[in-house]
Amino acid sequence: MALGVTSKLFIAVLVTNVITAVAVGLGVRTAFTSGFETYIQEREDQRLTRLANAIANAYRDKGDWQFLQGNDEAWTQLNRDVRPELRRRRLPEGFEPGKGPLPQERGPGRPPPAVVLDMRGNVIAGDAEAGRNAKARPIMVDGQQVGWLSAPVRRPPFEFADRRFQDEQLRAGWIVAMGAIALSAVVAWFLARGLLNPVKRLAAATRRLAEGQYSTRVSSSSNDEIGRLVDDFNRLGNTLEKNEALRRNFMADASHELRTPIAVLKAELEAIQDGVRAPTPENIKSLQMEVDRLGKLVTDLHELSLADVGGLAYHFEDLDLATLVREALDGVRERLAARDLELEAKIPATPVRVRADPQRIAQLIANLVENSARYTDPGGKVRVTLARDAYHAHLDWEDSAPGVPAEALGRIFERLYRVESSRTRDTGGSGLGLAICQSIAHAHGGSIEAHPSKLGGLWIELRLPNAKAGQS
Repeated sequence: MALGVTSKLFIAVLVTNVITAVAVGLGVRTAFTSGFETYIQEREDQRLTRLANAIANAYRDKGDWQFLQGNDEAWTQLNRDVRPELRRRRLPEGFEPGKGPLPQERGPGRPPPAVVLDMRGNVIAGDAEAGRNAKARPIMVDGQQVGWLSAPVRRPPFEFADRRFQDEQLRAGWIVAMGAIALSAVVAWFLARGLLNPVKRLAAATRRLAEGQYSTRVSSSSNDEIGRLVDDFNRLGNTLEKNEALRRNFMADASHELRTPIAVLKAELEAIQDGVRAPTPENIKSLQMEVDRLGKLVTDLHELSLADVGGLAYHFEDLDLATLVREALDGVRERLAARDLELEAKIPATPVRVRADPQRIAQLIANLVENSARYTDPGGKVRVTLARDAYHAHLDWEDSAPGVPAEALGRIFERLYRVESSRTRDTGGSGLGLAICQSIAHAHGGSIEAHPSKLGGLWIELRLPNAKAGQS
């Protein structure tokens, strides 16, 4: 069975902690053993120094080596005098005196291995075997050497208390290491669960989102990377939910917009076929208008679909936006005059250079003209202002009443969206003109926004990058 991420993370953290605990335990044990042996060696060196001084003092009192020659009792006493632990040594539990020396321990009658030599090298006292491969130190009496004290260079054997202390410390070290491993296992388990629980919730929410439940959200309780991932997921859910709502509304609106002219055409044709209406030029013109309306809607939908997939062709060139706007306005003055609308244009005489597709910009201006012509009350005004700053060219398109409600300004560029108070089916277009304007503006690297106009109607603000800014 494949391990889950929680199990893998738990094992990884646990193994890391176990390796660390074992490494630390071995390191501590090695350091302790080495340090403890050094301590024992230093203690033995101090003992031998004290023993040499005690032998020197006894030699000064006696005047020669006769007091120690062959006298094991005196030799043992000297060792006892410099090693008081032999007199107050703690015996192990259950040990009965008189039944031999302690295991791995010298008894009180057996001093540590050392030998006293006179100046000729003759053995005075001690273990003669200890003189081999030994380190000798002089025995000085009143500044004159009288003999040698020789002891093995090898590590002295541990006393019972020393070994018991070492064993207790090592045992305590392993207990601490095992406790640390057990604690690390508990911490690793809760850490793995704590870190991966949000990921599990996120995975479950992702599956629900993939199944089409776009209202799915995940609560965020942290500000770390996982918390930011949860926030990104929630933003994705908001976007998908919004896009799904837009898609449904678009499909409903598009089908409605297509069904209306088709229904009109069908009714008109049936009326002519049944003889209710005569195929007069006026009736044929009415049918032609419905066909044109239907064709315009299909063309707009086609252009928007091409813009969505990046298939809408643009041919950019360095052009004078002032000349383009001036020529476009000259061509629509009659259209606005027919609607009893006054056109006020403020176009600079100097060139306003932008890098753009002249055909698409002309289409954008035509859509703005159509929007104002359809939805501005007769007797109103349309004001067009063109200016530039260091980075952008600004085209401000304002018209008079009726205005657009503030809550509708943020949605006015949505496809097929209608402001119900002013966009009726008698005067309204396809509802795609401003959406196409937004697509064209974004394709040029610019922006388009809607604001309330000081004239009482709608203000469309278009910004396009200057030619130099666009080419830099």
